[in-house]
Amino acid sequence: LSASTKPPAATIEPYGTFEAQAYGKPEGTMVRMTCFRVSPRDAELELEHKVKASEEVEELKWVDSSFDREKLTVTGIMILEDLMERGLID
Repeated sequence: LSASTKPPAATIEPYGTFEAQAYGKPEGTMVRMTCFRVSPRDAELELEHKVKASEEVEELKWVDSSFDREKLTVTGIMILEDLMERGLID
């Protein structure tokens, strides 16, 4: 790329929906997480200050394959493992 050529703008596209038993809730109470993927892969730096937690989303974190699974919900672990199986996370 020349100095005057900008890299492509970040895009957000659907990744998948994951569902599991809600932590600390009565049996049968499910949580559903709809996930999105940022492209190109390094574009999270561009979006980091634009994407904000709101409503029932308490916080957002960027994770990699070494992230402590004890800090994740069941659905969080499902998502992390899916990303690893697809080779989309290091």
